[in-house]
Amino acid sequence: MNRPFKYLLFVVLSISLTSQAQNGNDFIFFEARLQTLANKVLTAVTDSLKEEANRLLIEDVEEVLLIKGSFHYNFENIDNLSILDAPDKSFKLFNWVMPKEDGSFKYFAYLQFYNKRSKELHFLKLNDTSAHIDSEQFKILEGGDWFGALYAEIIHNSFNKKDYYTLVGWDGNNQFTTKRIIEILHFSEDHKPIFGAPIIKMNDGTHTRMILEYAKKTSTNMAYNDNSEYIVFDQLEPIDGAEKGMYEFYVPNLSYDGLTFKNGKWRLVENIPAYNDKKRNRKQLKNIERGLQAP
Repeated sequence: MNRPFKYLLFVVLSISLTSQAQNGNDFIFFEARLQTLANKVLTAVTDSLKEEANRLLIEDVEEVLLIKGSFHYNFENIDNLSILDAPDKSFKLFNWVMPKEDGSFKYFAYLQFYNKRSKELHFLKLNDTSAHIDSEQFKILEGGDWFGALYAEIIHNSFNKKDYYTLVGWDGNNQFTTKRIIEILHFSEDHKPIFGAPIIKMNDGTHTRMILEYAKKTSTNMAYNDNSEYIVFDQLEPIDGAEKGMYEFYVPNLSYDGLTFKNGKWRLVENIPAYNDKKRNRKQLKNIERGLQAP
């Protein structure tokens, strides 16, 4: 290798390494800011303080989403936001919750995309419409509208060349009940997100998303098990004396149901064994739930 070429190669490598180091420092800086702001959104003593912290958090998230390298960065030092990669690396999800003084919750989410050809980043801010829709288990939401929740994992399935991304999440709902959510995300031919798809086969018909609602102080589980390939969740029933549909009195009965993906549909299977999947790390959601339960 001749000397001029060696020198040129050294300069190129030096610039590249310097750029990578600078980006790394930027991410460390923004991780600390996002963590601090997200914590304030969760724990500030008044709604006005939470709203102010949330405004700053939105500004910082939108800035981070356009920083070169952010799509491939793991953000492992943030545990007050849920930051998830689609299993096929087609998008990244940034997601958080703001609890309010009246016991309600506001949810925020961004989908981030990376164009491999142009090497450009872009994102879409989602609009939580859960407070304004009824029959939510049968609705399809488009145009950036979304049934707000806090997600813990993304499951990817394909059928007939169609990709489905199943989001497993949690909704604090209100002072009386909490919800567990199974949401279906897919994309139109022009790559626009659609939330909800008629592919969840339940005993009462086909749902576009599945929602379990239960008593506020009750603990339940819903998670995907890699080994069994089931989304496993508690069976819920009203306590003695409570009427069916009074979800503030619904509790687990120590049995489990599951959904398994067969022939393009999630299909209900009742009374399955309780699986213990130790491989999954749901630290972010657990930390956020713990913060919401703190006095």
